[in-house]
Amino acid sequence: MYLVNAHQMREMDRFTIEKLGIPGHILMENAGQSVVEETIRRFSFERAVVLSGHGNNGGDGFVVARKLANQGYDVEVFLLGDSGKLSPDSRLHYDITVKHGVDIFSFDGNPDALRSSLSRADLIIDAMLGTGAKGELREPVKTAVALVQERQRCQKPACVVAVDIPTGIETDTGHLMGMAVKADLTVALQLPKWAHYLYPGSEYRGELVVRDISIPPRAMKQVPCHAGIVSADEIARQLPPRQKHSHKGTYGHVLLVAGSHEMRGAPVLAGKAALKSGSGLVTIAVPSNILPGVSSQVTEAVMWEWPEEEGHFSPTRFPAWKEKPFSCVAIGPGIGTWEGGKEWLAALLERFTCPVVLDADALNLLAENPDMLKQRKAMTVLTPHPGEMGRLSGLSTAEVEADRPGIARDFARKYGVYLILKGAYTLIATPEGNLYLNISGSPAMAKGGSGDVLTGMIASFIGQGMNGLQAICAGVYLHGVSGEICGEKSEYSTVATDLINHIGSAISQTMMVLHSNTHFPGN
Repeated sequence: MYLVNAHQMREMDRFTIEKLGIPGHILMENAGQSVVEETIRRFSFERAVVLSGHGNNGGDGFVVARKLANQGYDVEVFLLGDSGKLSPDSRLHYDITVKHGVDIFSFDGNPDALRSSLSRADLIIDAMLGTGAKGELREPVKTAVALVQERQRCQKPACVVAVDIPTGIETDTGHLMGMAVKADLTVALQLPKWAHYLYPGSEYRGELVVRDISIPPRAMKQVPCHAGIVSADEIARQLPPRQKHSHKGTYGHVLLVAGSHEMRGAPVLAGKAALKSGSGLVTIAVPSNILPGVSSQVTEAVMWEWPEEEGHFSPTRFPAWKEKPFSCVAIGPGIGTWEGGKEWLAALLERFTCPVVLDADALNLLAENPDMLKQRKAMTVLTPHPGEMGRLSGLSTAEVEADRPGIARDFARKYGVYLILKGAYTLIATPEGNLYLNISGSPAMAKGGSGDVLTGMIASFIGQGMNGLQAICAGVYLHGVSGEICGEKSEYSTVATDLINHIGSAISQTMMVLHSNTHFPGN
């Protein structure tokens, strides 16, 4: 499923109307019907207040008001401003709604009438501003948003449903326009928008449901769109089937270069995750001083002892190279940083000509000289969290979080890598500049070691021979599903080992999607 910005959605609308001949007022009718269906399905209410602006979002609101009234609900509409400024399609539905006997009041910023109406309502429909709104909120919208917030602070708040996007959230960035409506439900029209997943906008949408409004696939393909959402059905189709006549060599040989005196658990977590994700063979390279402890905990892996200095990999002494046909190498979990580490990493990147995954302190070492990536010819995957991304790009964490898509895309293009920018909604950027957003996951995963598990999973799927992007998406998505399964038991008590123990369940649950009718998971 595409993930779009305001311009792309507007162009899809325009092509549908002008080139395919579906009138805008029909799309508006479909949008309003979708909002009504999702609202009635979720909420019990008797009296609704619809807040409509001048644009097409407001027209959707008029349709919602009419259809709710037709079903016997008590409905009032407040138009923010002058009805003479309505868009043509909105004007049409405004007139139809009036003829149906629905009360429409003009709101010019005087709070008394609207406050009184909101106090009696148990449902509020937010159709004030659409996807094109930017900058600070202006009157009378600003006052209307403040009154909605006031109503939500009551002892028995009204339910709030946003049409497409909550008023006060910028579509392309998720930034607040000073203040915003906090919805219980957002019904996204045709496609999800960036603000539905970018912080802080994602905190204001409530439950997200994406509804088709009859914009056909032809229109969506007509508009260049370089972003999409990782979905369960795609992952299920891409996972390689396990062949009856196969052996351990069939499913790849992963090498993990991990661990230090201070962080002995990281290679254990990454190694177990790779094995649980399906790798036929896993070799774990660790500094010699921690070899006994790691080997005793991952008995299924082959151990490779490397020279150690002061608890870390020796930057000058390398072991005899094992000329194994590794199908993927992961470097970084728990290695720490040390004098000479940058040169050590550069030597490894030159030595290994297969796909490489860089995580954790490998990224911090890389940050000293990111240009070493440009010497790589094989696939390279980076898995930074926002702090590591900031060090890689010379930015603060806040600057990274303010433009996650742009920062990830630019870095991936510049260095020709796949970049996984971790977070509540992890982003995957490709060397070509395409973006994929993962929506699986749980707060239960906010624990040390979760990233080590992800590294092992991604390396495993790459090692099994999956297409590079498919392997990355599979690792990220299934990592999140495992977290969701753990979170069902406890979002507090989950640890990284629990994620590993539920990888199998995550795979089975995802494969079941192919055998069931599923709807787009918005949350």
